[in-house]
Amino acid sequence: MKTLFTTITVIFSLIVLSACTGNSQKGPLTVDNILSSPEEYVGQSITVEGLATHVCQKSGMKLFLQGSTDAQSIRAESNSTLGKFNEECVDNKVVLKGILVEDRITEADLQQMEKEIAEGTNVTHGEGGEGCETEQKAEGVAVGSSELDRVNQFRTQIAERKASEGKEYLSFYHIAADSYNIVK
Repeated sequence: MKTLFTTITVIFSLIVLSACTGNSQKGPLTVDNILSSPEEYVGQSITVEGLATHVCQKSGMKLFLQGSTDAQSIRAESNSTLGKFNEECVDNKVVLKGILVEDRITEADLQQMEKEIAEGTNVTHGEGGEGCETEQKAEGVAVGSSELDRVNQFRTQIAERKASEGKEYLSFYHIAADSYNIVK
């Protein structure tokens, strides 16, 4: 009887422990947590804390959160319900809730981008055909690159990823924001 009780207790403990070790979030994730294994969080509601480094001046609908270095950053996108991000976020810690989204760029996307550049119908963020520096850093593109340079750099990155991982696309991640707060 004692052996049966011990066996049941051990099994119950294992069940409880296994239920507690899933992908449940105990507190806000960091940008570094997300970017180290983004596939783990895609499509999930997450809470992330990071230093807000930039709010898009053109629309106000993009906010960039930085991790441990300026090379670790992720974009959050607002929606019509949430509205524009407050400029006061910049240089402050922000806690943001939303869904992590994977954006894939393929060769077909690059060809469409080239067509839009040639037709002058592409949307740029920045001055004189250059993209937003913060967005370029987040995409791993040389700061100050023209839109055409950006396309060519993406093409190189896709070729490198195909050679190393067998994947013929780039993955970029952003958070579709539901809410945010400035940490005071």
